[in-house]
Amino acid sequence: MNQLPRITDSFRGTQAPRFHLDIARILAPGRSMIRRSAVVLFALMLTCGLAAQTKNELEKKRAALDKQIKTTTALIEQAKKEQRVTQEQLQLLESQIQSREQLINAMGGELRVVDQRIGEDIEMVASLEKDMVKLKEEYARMLQFAYRNRSAYDRMSYLFAASSFQQAYRRSRYLAQIAEQRKRQAALIEETRSTIDQRLAGLQDQREEKAKLMGEQQAQRMRLDHDRSGQQNALANLKKEEGRLRETQKKQQNQRRELDAAIRKAIEAEIKPKPKPGAKPGTSAKLDISLTPEAKVLNADFEKNKGKLPWPVEKGVITSRFGKQPHPVLPGIVIENNGIDITTEKNASVRALFRGEVSSVIVIPGAGKAVIVSHGIYRTVYSNLREVTVAKGQKVDTKQTLGTVLTDDNGSVAHVELWKISADGLIKVDPGPWLFRD
Repeated sequence: MNQLPRITDSFRGTQAPRFHLDIARILAPGRSMIRRSAVVLFALMLTCGLAAQTKNELEKKRAALDKQIKTTTALIEQAKKEQRVTQEQLQLLESQIQSREQLINAMGGELRVVDQRIGEDIEMVASLEKDMVKLKEEYARMLQFAYRNRSAYDRMSYLFAASSFQQAYRRSRYLAQIAEQRKRQAALIEETRSTIDQRLAGLQDQREEKAKLMGEQQAQRMRLDHDRSGQQNALANLKKEEGRLRETQKKQQNQRRELDAAIRKAIEAEIKPKPKPGAKPGTSAKLDISLTPEAKVLNADFEKNKGKLPWPVEKGVITSRFGKQPHPVLPGIVIENNGIDITTEKNASVRALFRGEVSSVIVIPGAGKAVIVSHGIYRTVYSNLREVTVAKGQKVDTKQTLGTVLTDDNGSVAHVELWKISADGLIKVDPGPWLFRD
């Protein structure tokens, strides 16, 4: 009975501090290592999420370009069946080349993302391997400590050596923390090992994906060369028909002028100028752009949907954009387009861009018919129609069919314009940015 106090006293003086220091040496670096490894694993998951988001965006862009190229290819094949090279066919080839170049650039962006992910994964695996070594070292020290102090006598002596009940409680918690940390360390080692294996497997998948992308990109480059060759052949054939093209150009220019005048006349007829108080007779008055409450809501909704409006045809390619542009064949000739031209399929339906009211139906001799739809202070114009299926004053919904596209020697081309009414006059607006883009 007299021996136990002496052993306890001895432990209080020598073994207890060493035992306590061993615990401190194990707990401190172990906690630090666990925190660092947890941060690395969290950063790894975050990086994976961001990389996946970038990859999805690029794949979505590539899919949209693929769809556009397929539509253009189908329209080019349709034009070839006519056994005659036209200006529209040349413009389709130009659009095809631009889409193909964008697709190749998009694939290049995907390749850069894959290369970046491969580099990041290689660095991450190296960092995780280093962490694995340190984790195993810390775990080995824990096991050594557990082995040295495996007897219940050592643990009890460590507790009895406490100078107070509070200190004994803290020491009891230290021992429990060591056991818990040993479990966490073992779990973290297993998790890190699993993560390394996953990243290594991912690296193999990414290298295969890169090889596939490079093959597809090379195939697109070959198709691009073929498109350029076809464009040069078409251009050479069209230059042989310069006389016919100049006659067609003059005819189209006159038709554009007639359409412009007819649109102005139709819009100005429905909006009477507002007389200015005290103005002298003969002076031009401001246009009355006051709207009903219903028209104000319609106008606001139309403006909110800029960039979201549906295309006026189900399938088509923009072959001539808004504004001045050089003639694709005739040197020195500049075309001024008040809207956009969309080459589409034969007998394609032309649809309303947005809900509104048909304010006018116009007939252009030799150029088909046109429909004007009112959306507050905006007017959308749909011309080069063979048939019209709506009447003046009729309410129409978004994507409702207005008519059928006219097909002539240049193919099936829907012409769309956007006009804005201001107090000072009529403004022509580029409809391109208002249409939805994939």
